[in-house]
Amino acid sequence: MIFLFQNIIYAQTHLRLILKTTLPIDSALIVHFTDKEVVRVAFKDTLDMDFTINGMDFYHINYTQKEKIYNERIYLDSGNITIIMRIENDKLSIDKVDGSPIFDTVRQWKKNYAVLVKNKDTVAIDSFLLKTYEEQIENMFSFHIGLRYLDMHQNEKLKLYALLPLMAKQADELRKRFGFAFLNDRLQGIIGNNNIILSQFELIDLKNKPVHSAVQNSDFVIIDFWFVGCLPCMEDHKKIRKLLSFLQQKNTEVISIANDDSYQKWKDYLDKNKYAWRQYKKPATAENIITQSGISTYPTYILLDKTGKILFSSYSFDEILKQL
Repeated sequence: MIFLFQNIIYAQTHLRLILKTTLPIDSALIVHFTDKEVVRVAFKDTLDMDFTINGMDFYHINYTQKEKIYNERIYLDSGNITIIMRIENDKLSIDKVDGSPIFDTVRQWKKNYAVLVKNKDTVAIDSFLLKTYEEQIENMFSFHIGLRYLDMHQNEKLKLYALLPLMAKQADELRKRFGFAFLNDRLQGIIGNNNIILSQFELIDLKNKPVHSAVQNSDFVIIDFWFVGCLPCMEDHKKIRKLLSFLQQKNTEVISIANDDSYQKWKDYLDKNKYAWRQYKKPATAENIITQSGISTYPTYILLDKTGKILFSSYSFDEILKQL
């Protein structure tokens, strides 16, 4: 609840951030995602700041030192919260959080999940993810758990149906919180699509003209969903350039589709790098190939056969290559 008195809004969450470091930090930037509240302040070793959010939510804590950024993402309850941190080995680490039980819950969850992954017990992992989703069903950490389950089974559609009854139990207000759209859109994109027929979608070409693309005598097509500024995407582009001859031997074509609003920014990047495969960006319309496919994580690669049937999807280009 946000209290109003004489048009003054009183914060429901007060954060005290304590950073132990000898580095010459310049500033701090804290982003609260659901309401997009942003606080940017000059650095002090102890900072106090207020947010109007009521209830548990997701924050991104950033400390900057010239061009270098140290950051951490964290789930926090509302209330008076103290976060004690340090920078070690070029990484921002959280030592202790007082006043927010969800922090300890998430930390223990990650430890338990890591043990199961190390043991490679996929049945136990599935059970753990679905069980803990239900345990956290009244808060937004459940979306993070659901995305882990989806990532594991994005090529096993039948297993993904296990998420639907869990998500259906969640309150409408919770669905407005950060993370639900990522989970729901990608889930619906996988469940609802067996094919991607490129010619059905309008795209923008390098001349800034709307076009309808099509497969060009290839047995397979790899669609590369990316955006300018996505570092893993841009690193993979360098890899793809080196693999074009191999892909041609496999009669496989790469088509990149960028989730960029700015034509000029996208065009400048491609002019600079001169990548020799087909490049398009999304159109300005709300409904497009990216929204229809439920793409929310980048890069995402989808492997199609020549009819447009979806054969495999992954966030890893190497995993796509293994399917050829």
